[in-house]
Amino acid sequence: MNKLWMASLALLALVGCAGPKERFVLLPQPDGSASSIVIKAAGSDTVLATPYAAVETQAGKAGQASTLTAAQVNARYAPVMNNLPLRPRSYELFFELGSDRLTPDSRKQLEQALEEFKKFPAGEFIIVGHADNIGSDANNEVLSVRRARLVERELLRVKVDALSIDVVGKGSREPRVPQKKGVPEPRNRFVELKIR
Repeated sequence: MNKLWMASLALLALVGCAGPKERFVLLPQPDGSASSIVIKAAGSDTVLATPYAAVETQAGKAGQASTLTAAQVNARYAPVMNNLPLRPRSYELFFELGSDRLTPDSRKQLEQALEEFKKFPAGEFIIVGHADNIGSDANNEVLSVRRARLVERELLRVKVDALSIDVVGKGSREPRVPQKKGVPEPRNRFVELKIR
């Protein structure tokens, strides 16, 4: 999902609708980083490019931009902030060589993610399995699907509220790290798990 689109969506959720005044507040990305948006009013452009930057418009004219604190935004817009949809998340889970066994660190990460997923009402899950370039293309394809299916089974085991679960295996076709045929590359043995 495009970061600018996400920021715009969050921004639009905070637009005031009472009277001819509108206030725009730019929320940070999930990782706290900034995005930006341009507010066009009366032939002028106001750029909001830092988290919690704000501007008010009235009768088609923009006022002076300012920056609020997170506490100010949360206090002023508490009903809106408390009802924003959960933001999409993405996880990378790594596997042991030639198997569908998660590494110990990724097993812990998956367990934490499963707890988070219980908070998503009707989540859409996309699970994409990958393999490094060891062995035949056919075996890597099967292995990548097995890895993705393992993650799917874990979602079903904890009874997440899933609107949909899509499972895809990419084999060794889309490596994260360039590697030579037959040379192990642990960073290419992973499942990407996305929820929105």
